[in-house]
Order: sequence, then C-alpha cells, then structure tokens
Amino acid sequence: MRFVFISTMTGYAWGGSEELWSQTAVCLRDAAHTVSALVEDNGPRPPKLDAVVRKGIDLRVRHRPRRPLVSALRTRLTGQPRRDPDEIWLREKQPDFVVISQGSIADGLPWRQFCLTAKIPYAIVVHSNDDSLWFADAEAGAHAQTYLAAKRVFFVSQHNWRLLERQIGVGLPNALIIWSPHNVSRDAAPPWPAGRETARLACVGRLEPAAKGQDILLQVLARPEWRGRPVELNLYGSGPQEQILRALSARLVLPNVHFRGQVENVENIWKENELLVLASRREGLPLTLIEAMSCARPAVVTDVGGSVELCTDGETGFIAAAPVVPCFAEALERAWARRGDWAQMGRAGREHILQVVPRDPVAEFFKILLMIAERPAKVRRQDD
Repeated sequence: MRFVFISTMTGYAWGGSEELWSQTAVCLRDAAHTVSALVEDNGPRPPKLDAVVRKGIDLRVRHRPRRPLVSALRTRLTGQPRRDPDEIWLREKQPDFVVISQGSIADGLPWRQFCLTAKIPYAIVVHSNDDSLWFADAEAGAHAQTYLAAKRVFFVSQHNWRLLERQIGVGLPNALIIWSPHNVSRDAAPPWPAGRETARLACVGRLEPAAKGQDILLQVLARPEWRGRPVELNLYGSGPQEQILRALSARLVLPNVHFRGQVENVENIWKENELLVLASRREGLPLTLIEAMSCARPAVVTDVGGSVELCTDGETGFIAAAPVVPCFAEALERAWARRGDWAQMGRAGREHILQVVPRDPVAEFFKILLMIAERPAKVRRQDD
C-alpha cells in the first residue's frame, strides 16, 4: 500500500507530536509499504527527520510562498491561481491512504479538503486543543464536514475529543483515543532523592507560557509564603520565550529558579526532582506527565486537556481548577502540606500508568491504521 503522512506542525523543528507519525511511518516501511511524508519548513532540519529519511521514507518539505503578493498579482493577471506544488506532489504519489497529523484542530483543514475532493481516504490525528479556539459558523461547517468524512479521527485525550465536538457542533462517531510514544522505559526506576531538606520541583516542556504557563509558576513562587520555604524550581526545555521567562524570574527576584535547558535522558531529570509542576493553559495529553508518573513522581497540573484523565487529585497528584495564579497556588499549597506523601503518591501513579498506557503505543497505532486503510485501498483498486 501507499501511505502519505502530512505533518502540519509549524514553528518548531520537532515536538512530541512528531514522534507518533514518524515512528509509525518507519514501521509501515519496514512492513514493505511505500511511505512518503510532507512536513512544514520549520528551519534547520532536525536529526530525527534525517533518521526517517535513512529508513526509506520519501520526505518532502513544504516551503510556504515567500512572495505572496507576487503570487496574488499573477493570479489576478492570468485569471488562474498558481497550482500548489505540494498538492501536485501528493497527487503524483497516488496514495491509498493519507494520515494528517495536526498540532491543533484547525491547521489541517486544507489537506482534509483536498483529500475529500480527491476522494483519497484519510485519517486525522489531533494532538492538542484549546478552549479559546472557536470558529465562525461558516468555518465550523467546513471543519465538521472534513472531520466527519475521515475514516478515523484520533485524539490523545477525551477532553480534546469532546471539546472539538462542541466547537464544530456535531458528534464524531469516527473518533478514537490513541497514545503517543514517550521517552521513559516501563522499567524506569530512578531512586527517590533522599536526605535533602530542599524540595526540587521540575517543569518539563517547551518554554512557551501561552501553552505551558511557566509564568504562572513564577508568580506563585514569588508569593510571600513561598519565599521562605526550602524549594527550588527547575525549568527544563527550550522555546521562543526563554529570555522573557528569565527576565520575569529576575524581576521577581527568584534565585531558586533555574533554567536547565534540554535534557535528552528524561530519567536523569527525575533522579534530581521530586514533583512535576505543569501550569498548562492548553494541552493534548502531556507526555511529560506520563514520563514523570512512569518514574514514580507525583504532579501538580491544571484541569486542562487530558491531564486529569491520568492524574487523580489527592492520590497521584494535585489538580488546579484553572490555569490562573490563585488556583495553581491553592493546588501547590495542598501539595506542600502533603510533602511527606509524595513518594507514596508517586508509586501509586506509576502503577496507574503501567495499567492504562500500552506497552508499545506505536505498534497499537500501526495495527489500527492498517486495519482502517486496507479496505478502502482494495475498493479503489477494484474501481480503477
């Protein structure tokens, strides 16, 4: 069979959402299928994309027009729009099935419409959603049509699924929950940091407050009750607002906040830290939460995305009702009051993760994808 994966992620060279499609594409190629991929031009090519190419995936990078005004003028003068070279490329691939991997609910619409018009069977993977993303009526209709026409719409959390149904005004009987791969072994067992008076909290994720809410954490730690406590906050990751967050930390005079950068081995993070803190404003299902719980660490999270589908308040962590300073401060205060229970809560969280997260999420997705792709492909061949 001929598969094409389309990643619509923009702004970042690589993210957690890229792991699922890229690893599944390699599995399909290893199973003797023809696999191509189209990705956005997000700057220098990350090493993981080069690894995908070495595995035999035919990769195309989508370059957005650098001179849109010239293109618009040409269309006006000739009366014919410029043909999209990426759409031409996709047609030439003659795919049996297309998988559209979306960072949000809106950014895959042109490709969904293209596949629908071209009668190419397709599936959609939605990695994140946001309560602030609401469409005008006309747009909602276009989204609803293309979501309903998909063979499957995959979500990483129930929250994102039900929220999208409200946003487009229709139910999605073709929806299914899947899991993304994460970077911690099921056998992970980093020792609990012992004999330390200072508690170490870790926020793991890209430095982008609009999504991850690091500014909320800094404001909470700047409160008088936290200034005198033996606590450190370690921020792991990089992102477009790193300097802004550093400046905010300095302005709030927080010498106990440290920017640790990227760490490849996630287990090393949890050798040094006891509690995950995520003040997220939007999420799908944070892989950092799965990884922390896999390493037997409790968490303080916001009631955003799928976090509350994994974290149970008072048992495996603490849940802030909303991504705002008062709510997160209240949840973190409750966590601090039960500091002596963190190790036990972490163990309970690990047991929960082992029960609910598949041993091999990529293999699970691979099987589902083949199952839904094979029948449409056979029908198309008979009609040719």
